[in-house]
Amino acid sequence: MSWTAREWTPSDNARRPRDRWHGTYWAYQPFSLTTPEWRIDPAVATEAGRVERRIRNLKFHDAAGKLEAVSRHLLRSEAVSSSYIEGLRSNARNIVIEELKRLEQAAKGTPEAGHPSVAAEVAANIAALTTAVERLGAAESITWADIESLQTELLPHLGSSGIRDRQNWVGGSEMHPGEAEFIPPTEDALIPAIDDLVEFMSGAAVGCLIQAGLVHAQFETLHPFADGNGRIGRALIHTVLVRGGLTESSVLPISQVLLTRSDEYVAGLMAFRGIPHSAELASDAEPLRELSVSEGINSWLRTFIAAADDAVDLASALRDELAEFERDARSMVAAYAEQTGTRIPRSDSTVWKILDVLPKLPALTIDVAAQLTGTSGTSAQNALEYLTEASVLDQRSVGKGKRGFICNDIFDLLNATQRQWASTRFDTRISEPNRPVPSRPAQR
Repeated sequence: MSWTAREWTPSDNARRPRDRWHGTYWAYQPFSLTTPEWRIDPAVATEAGRVERRIRNLKFHDAAGKLEAVSRHLLRSEAVSSSYIEGLRSNARNIVIEELKRLEQAAKGTPEAGHPSVAAEVAANIAALTTAVERLGAAESITWADIESLQTELLPHLGSSGIRDRQNWVGGSEMHPGEAEFIPPTEDALIPAIDDLVEFMSGAAVGCLIQAGLVHAQFETLHPFADGNGRIGRALIHTVLVRGGLTESSVLPISQVLLTRSDEYVAGLMAFRGIPHSAELASDAEPLRELSVSEGINSWLRTFIAAADDAVDLASALRDELAEFERDARSMVAAYAEQTGTRIPRSDSTVWKILDVLPKLPALTIDVAAQLTGTSGTSAQNALEYLTEASVLDQRSVGKGKRGFICNDIFDLLNATQRQWASTRFDTRISEPNRPVPSRPAQR
């Protein structure tokens, strides 16, 4: 763990005086993960083991589809948060509608025409992330080519992809590193550091949760791509947890917690690097370190493990909310049957199959409902109309000349979850959301 001194010469494009900074800057030289001269504090390892047990005990398998339903809600919630942070504007409803369109297009073999909307890009990103995590989670080992492929899948519209060939930095001016908060390794130092990272990611002599935390922090420290480092770094958390058998898919919203508690997150990463926030990275004098390698790693892991602990609470609460929706929906169907003097649908009815599908995709068309439930179009249509009469669903247009069936209760749940998860206390009654969130639903 050391520094590399480099000289910065302003670009000819830097026309304003403040953009024409020149001088010495210090790029970070990372430590090795595979040949560690560091140790995990026993108390940190014990806490990681406790949280790992909580993750394994989430018990998403109460009924078929529960794991996938919760996973997709978590991914949508994170995608909405990330899009707000990146300056885009989308919401869960729009993303679900685009997921619905993707299913219809895939069934018909007709790709979407024209430039995709923000919601369509987010929906595509969710699909790509789900597929990539499943693929990498099952791989015997991880290579750098796999991570470059992940960048291409998650950011398909990048002009250039792959490992960066020039210096980058975080914070400060876009024109020079003179005001940077952190300066990653030089492009020449990346190759050995990347080899070390992927070797550690393929098999580490530490627990799964600790491995995920170290992989994420080291990847963000290397900042190996010109764009998409945050998104890919978050995907690597899911990948490590799946590879280690701790989760089966992207079901743990650790990165949601880190996004919300961004100050703690950044402070944790800086501790991992041993750098105080006040460090001057552009000067003639080499920056001073605040923590040893072991102290920095353990400080970061405390932040990461605490985020995982909170993430278990959030995932458990969302699972319980979805279970409550299912109970309420079944009660509404029973009440409708009593009101109309008809029998409650049989246990193998398409009505119940659609109720099982709704938590995964709370907007359906007749064709997609038939596809997801394995029934005929006529049976799906009758069930959707029955659920509409029972006030479980509402009808609305989901495209040109396309009739859709929407579950507003689940969308309200998604929006409430998004507001809650944007609160630093994860409770909007005591802490307001710290980023843009959906508004509260109007009374219906």
